[in-house]
Amino acid sequence: MRTSLSCEFCRRSKIKCVNSGQAPCRKCERSGNPDCQLTRTPTKAGEGTSTPRPRPRSDLPPNVDEHLTSLPLGTILRALHAFTNKVPELRILHPTIFTEEYSVHRSTVAKALLATVLAVVKTLPPTSDLDLSPLLPTSRYVTYAQDALLASILLPPKVQVVQGLLILAFHEWGTRDFHRAWVHCGIAIRIMQSLHSSRVAPYPLDTSPPTVTDAHGLSAAVEARTYWACFIMDCTINSGHYTPRMLTMPEMRRLRVSRPLSTVEFAFGSQPRRPDAAPEEPHTLDPSQSFEMLVGGFDIYAQVMAFIFDDGRRAPGMCALAECPWTAGSLWDTCRTRLERWRVGQHATLHYPENSVAVHMTLGYGESFVYLNLLYYMCRIMLQREYSPFLPTFEMTPRGPVDPPMLEAQAPPGWWNDGARELFESGEHIASLLHDAAQCGVSVCTPFTGFCAFTACFLNLYVTHFPNMNLGRSVNSKTSLERGNRYLSEFKAVWALGDGWVKTVKNASVLFDRATTDRQRYRNKSRFDFDVLHQSIHEYRIVDRSEQHMQQINRAETQPASPAEAPGTVTQEGTLPEFPSAGMEEVQDDLMPGMWPNWWSTLEDVDLSGAFTGG
Repeated sequence: MRTSLSCEFCRRSKIKCVNSGQAPCRKCERSGNPDCQLTRTPTKAGEGTSTPRPRPRSDLPPNVDEHLTSLPLGTILRALHAFTNKVPELRILHPTIFTEEYSVHRSTVAKALLATVLAVVKTLPPTSDLDLSPLLPTSRYVTYAQDALLASILLPPKVQVVQGLLILAFHEWGTRDFHRAWVHCGIAIRIMQSLHSSRVAPYPLDTSPPTVTDAHGLSAAVEARTYWACFIMDCTINSGHYTPRMLTMPEMRRLRVSRPLSTVEFAFGSQPRRPDAAPEEPHTLDPSQSFEMLVGGFDIYAQVMAFIFDDGRRAPGMCALAECPWTAGSLWDTCRTRLERWRVGQHATLHYPENSVAVHMTLGYGESFVYLNLLYYMCRIMLQREYSPFLPTFEMTPRGPVDPPMLEAQAPPGWWNDGARELFESGEHIASLLHDAAQCGVSVCTPFTGFCAFTACFLNLYVTHFPNMNLGRSVNSKTSLERGNRYLSEFKAVWALGDGWVKTVKNASVLFDRATTDRQRYRNKSRFDFDVLHQSIHEYRIVDRSEQHMQQINRAETQPASPAEAPGTVTQEGTLPEFPSAGMEEVQDDLMPGMWPNWWSTLEDVDLSGAFTGG
């Protein structure tokens, strides 16, 4: 007798029960039904319909709430340790505070926070000291956390709710659930602002006593770190597409948010340091202050990405002499100066490749070391790549833009040669850094590290096909490309986010192969002919546009070059247009919120109703 495996709920609803052979089925998982039981029933007409024997209680899928309550403390602490090591931007969980909230109060919020941690730990590559076998499928933790946090967001603010939302947003970004991640991050920031206001406002709106006790002198430190984690997540999520940031450094300073404590200070509960001090004051920071350095680095990274997504050199006035990258005080120069000042403010032992990942691994700072150097080299790449030709000819050597709008002044001698060396050297360093980390067991596999690997892959692919663009200096580009592709392949197996990046690199490879094989056909092509692919190489919020990529690549085989539909098109060699520069002289050394376009979201089919639910 042929039978099908289904649950009672789906049979009553007369819908297909989609499952993997184990409970819960997809419908029950999304609806939060903990009682899903899969049984076999006859499917042929006329067959017997005897009542299926229920499975023994021991075989039923455990209730998530009961499961979280029964987890041994040792498993919880090892999960916290793994999460803290593997996700440097979210080092916000203090074991003392967490275990007290979880063990003593057993609150729903504490269990929701634990569920988000377990969801991330279960997703990331496993570590040898954590047994994952007692854990549930990741989706069950995510659904539980979404439901529990939804019920908490309008209650009096708690830092655990903020932490849970941030970790949930981190996981959702990796699984390409971009809209939920964006919304959850925004809610976390608003709750954190409310909580901070209740602490520092002279006349707070909430007159009830604070809900957080400070028996260990740690609560203020945890809240400060969590606020800065909101800042970092805001930098990453909102810097990769056309949405404005909610938190800026000037605002954090104005609110006098305490500077993040060092690793040792955070562990033992030192008092937060000078609230009025900025995280990037000119003093040398050692490895124990890596979180503070990450704050400053992501602030610079967000400013660089804002420059790129606000049209970069194509924005009005950006090709004028005053805004050329070599001009002191230009926006490009401002970003670069901040980046180098941030780098100089770090202890020399934190610089790669002068120092190895293995050494920092022995000190317990391997992941932080990797992150700090990824930030530095990513910013250098984004700044230099903005002025490099997207599709050069095979013979072309380092130079500035070859398609409109053109710069209105000539670069100083050697400027483009030095920029090319810096650009492609940074790509090689990222590939070797991630390779070295994997070799010595430092597992870094987050959405940000994946974006870094993708960016490096594209650069190494580019210089492998067009070696003259770095004057033949990238002798290891093929090795670096192989390392990057290997990392992205492994990343894709962990996070769905990697699929779009892998496809974009493959499509770029098709374009570069054809451009170097049939040079004459592609000689007059530019980024205007491949604008979708050009957009994709900048996207942290990656969307699979492979079909559009290949349509443009195939169309280029048969059609002439597209006209340069941009302001200031050059009609003949040496004829440069005039560009308006009004208003650019007031650019300050901050995140320039006024430069953002008024497009709050480019998210397709936005539906707020499902932000917290699995359906």
